[in-house]
Amino acid sequence: MAETTTSELDSLVSKAQQHVRELNLGKPHSATLGVDVEKGSITEHEFISISNQICSRDNIDQRNDEAHEHILAGEAYLRHAEFDPSVPENQIAVVVIQLRDWIINFISPSMLFAPEAPYLAESKPIASPSEIVRILSIKVTGLYFLSHLQRLQPTTFSQTSADLTACLASFTNPQDPWTNEESFRLARLLLSKHLPLIKTTSKHFDTLLTNLLLDNIKPFFLKSKSSLLTPQARKAIAPLPGPAAPSDFESGSKPWKFESPHIVTVFQWTLSQLEAELIEKQWPLIIPPLLTILDDVSIAYKIRGCELLDILLKVTSSSLLERSGLGEIFHNTLLPYLLYLPTLTPEEESLPLLNATYNTLITLTISRFPPSSPSSTNPKRIKTLSAIFRYGILKSYTHIGENVRVSELLMRKSADLVSAMGIHSVKHLKDILPVVTSTLTSPFATASPTLLMAAVGCLKAVIVNGWPRVRAHRGEILEGLVGCWVRIADEEEVGEELRRTDFAMHAPFNAPIPANIHQWTS
Repeated sequence: MAETTTSELDSLVSKAQQHVRELNLGKPHSATLGVDVEKGSITEHEFISISNQICSRDNIDQRNDEAHEHILAGEAYLRHAEFDPSVPENQIAVVVIQLRDWIINFISPSMLFAPEAPYLAESKPIASPSEIVRILSIKVTGLYFLSHLQRLQPTTFSQTSADLTACLASFTNPQDPWTNEESFRLARLLLSKHLPLIKTTSKHFDTLLTNLLLDNIKPFFLKSKSSLLTPQARKAIAPLPGPAAPSDFESGSKPWKFESPHIVTVFQWTLSQLEAELIEKQWPLIIPPLLTILDDVSIAYKIRGCELLDILLKVTSSSLLERSGLGEIFHNTLLPYLLYLPTLTPEEESLPLLNATYNTLITLTISRFPPSSPSSTNPKRIKTLSAIFRYGILKSYTHIGENVRVSELLMRKSADLVSAMGIHSVKHLKDILPVVTSTLTSPFATASPTLLMAAVGCLKAVIVNGWPRVRAHRGEILEGLVGCWVRIADEEEVGEELRRTDFAMHAPFNAPIPANIHQWTS
């Protein structure tokens, strides 16, 4: 039996070597060997033999050909295998854990995908495009291997389950450079099979999430501390001057950014799983990493910080934000990002940052200041939204000039803010209507149909929410709509986007009267 196992594995390793050589030459290949080994029951000796061939390698560099070859061979060997019923479960469990831990360490994203820190004594290793393709393939192969191990012996609640969850969670953002479509799909599939085993009791799942925050995430942020926070992650009443925030020149203080960038994705997944009760219990483990990412000098991480905060706010109670004082800190951190405008900030970075910041600020304001009753509004909410409108929207229009893409984004965010303020948006009619009508009647308006659509959408929001005062501005509104309609009609060739704009201009006239009209007319 041992000789048979060895010969089968050697044959698979030989095929894996050819597979890896062709990958290194840039030839397209699937992430697994295109062979099926019809295995029935696998004995303890066979499984230990596979484990020894893989785990005996101390070098877990993802560019190591030999390790890749043996993972390919082992994955093919276990693809259809089942443990022999006579194998004692406790004897094989140790080998499974050892093999699973090795695979987890091997496929976890490395610093190859991290940004390079400036002024390092030694530059970080750089992978060629062909190596990147092969590394992505390795990760998919490793995920298939983990799925076979899960099928053979599902993970129970333990530290291994936290490490496995962190590994799978690191592939849950398809925008990450170490994640491709297949690894994203496999990670989501494995999590959907793995987590129900932990969720058999809510206590176990809460403990798993706590372990992720405490053991897998917190160690990477220990050197990043904010003087604005107390150790309990509350707002410091009289913060003492603390050390300056570490810059990118101090790369050692930011291992989450320059060594293990996948930790941010693990943190994002963990936040998405938290419920309100556990958030309050683990507040000191959540806020410091979040503020560190949000405060980072890199625009990309500011955007990620906004996304993380948006996730947190959706399940955080307003009372917790008020008691901790974090609502104000988040607001003051985000507000300056509204002026990260071209040309000082490149347009390709400015647009996603502005979009994420406006969305998060609106969510934060709504979360901080809930109405006292369903039929009332919170004055603090209206005051804060008005401040965002004045500081962000109106001030931005004085700086952006003729930038069409930023104008379009500001127009869409104006509509969001007007909708959030409701009838109280009427105080801004004198400011917003001139901007909208000048956009609609611009001589070059038809050159950017998407900007026209955004302007029409903003005008609709103004009419729907501020209709009691719109009558006084009907001439200005009609001037903008008719002027835009005439310019579209004068176009020799009307494209599909302009046709949609022409159709959308009828929407403001058909806007429904709000159901709570009596509140505004009483």
